[in-house]
Amino acid sequence: MRKRFNIHCMAAVLAILAGTLAARAQRPDFTSWLNLGAEYELKRSGFTLESGMEWRTEDHFRQTDRVGVSVDGAYEVCPWLEVGTGYELHVRNLDGDDWGVRHRYRLQATFSVRVARRWKLSLRERFQHTLDARDDDELRLRSRLKLAYDIPHSGIEPYASVEMYNGLARGEHFRQTRMRYRGGAEFPIVGRWEGELFYLYQDERGKRKHVLGVGCVYKF
Repeated sequence: MRKRFNIHCMAAVLAILAGTLAARAQRPDFTSWLNLGAEYELKRSGFTLESGMEWRTEDHFRQTDRVGVSVDGAYEVCPWLEVGTGYELHVRNLDGDDWGVRHRYRLQATFSVRVARRWKLSLRERFQHTLDARDDDELRLRSRLKLAYDIPHSGIEPYASVEMYNGLARGEHFRQTRMRYRGGAEFPIVGRWEGELFYLYQDERGKRKHVLGVGCVYKF
């Protein structure tokens, strides 16, 4: 009888420990994204060129998640439609001592409309293909709905957006793989420099994140 009681107690302790570890594994990470970029608009042509560098942290800001560089181009087809393409190179932290390289290209179209005078509603559809020598290629369709408000005579534009990732690779059957909820503001700094502050929550199975972001871009 006593032996059976001890076994039950041991099983209960193990169950509590397993539940605690599972809860810890499911806790969201706190991270940061830092961006520095440059933008050049070809006057009266509709073309815009951009380049940027990004540094992301993970594990409650304690270590680097990845660093990357990107180049993008966009063309304004008409006032409500812009198309673009881009390339990214990522160097990722795999386990603290090992690093991996990923290449990514993307194609996108952004539909936008003015709601009243100061509100802007946009829908961006982006296809991206990520090439990873250590893992399967990743094919995603990213759909983002964004609402922004232009504060008069300030240059400040607060916004909120929601973005859904759907898998396009074989066997994924267009399954939702990730959701992002973001709120922030873009604002002038000095001269041709513009800044951005934002908060983002990423909901992904086993990889939930709280992200604090800071960005600076120089516009030629």
